[in-house]
Amino acid sequence: EFKQLEAFVAVVENKSFSEAARQLNLTQPTISAHINSLEQELNSRLLIRTTKKLNITQRGLLLYDCASNMLNMRSNIIEEFTGQNKKIIDLAVSTIPSSYLLPGILSAFTCQIPDDIFHSWQSDSLGAVARVLDGSVDLALVGNTFDEPDCCFIPFCKDKLVIATPVNQHYLQYQQKMDSGTLGFSDFLKRTLYYARNWFWNQKRKLTAIWKKRNIPASSLHIVARMNDLEAIRKSVAGGLEISILSACSAKDLADTHQILMFPLNHESAMRTFYIVYSKNRILKPHVKQFLKFVTNFY
Repeated sequence: EFKQLEAFVAVVENKSFSEAARQLNLTQPTISAHINSLEQELNSRLLIRTTKKLNITQRGLLLYDCASNMLNMRSNIIEEFTGQNKKIIDLAVSTIPSSYLLPGILSAFTCQIPDDIFHSWQSDSLGAVARVLDGSVDLALVGNTFDEPDCCFIPFCKDKLVIATPVNQHYLQYQQKMDSGTLGFSDFLKRTLYYARNWFWNQKRKLTAIWKKRNIPASSLHIVARMNDLEAIRKSVAGGLEISILSACSAKDLADTHQILMFPLNHESAMRTFYIVYSKNRILKPHVKQFLKFVTNFY
């Protein structure tokens, strides 16, 4: 990770962990964590630190030369292709925010602040938070909270689970029943084959609560397909394969273009929250703080 290399180069050049932390706007434990990660990944001792002195090993000197060149190359590429030395914000983003929230956020933010460059990595929520903790990203956008005392989770967007169906005469009649207030959830159990995503644990927990509240046995749900590819599910529903329970923000664009119909689940367990996450052990740079504030207020 570039941030590990930046930390290592700063320690070597300043001959001090504390000075490197001050220069990079990081805490000293974060600098130490970056160096430890580098030594583990490269299986090499890079620095020997005592109470009085900091020594660089031969392998450390070799890495310093390579890392310095890599960081200089990165700076030169950014300056060459953008015409200026832009500020970088590294993000880890879970599936739904990555595809359906982040594009709109970045579009709005860069209209106001055009001088920042974003690097984003998609993973599940747990993996995104892990990147925040190890310092390889500045922030994360996720759909879960975890018991991580070193992280701060700030809610920035509400979402809900909905029933997504194809657009055909059968479900258009359902839409009329919904408008008249006569549509019940049991209507979806009478004639419809269920098409379900292979949910992550939090969605499974939410759906289980909904089924239990409505006294719906699992045997009454006719599952015809299980997928963990959200885009494949969306296209399958739009193509008429049958219905699925989706995040509303992931289905909205198809509903707005009349490729699918959306029906509310009307249950408190169908609601969910998305969070922006940062590490309490890290001193955020001003441009990162600016983006954090923007996301918090965006919705």
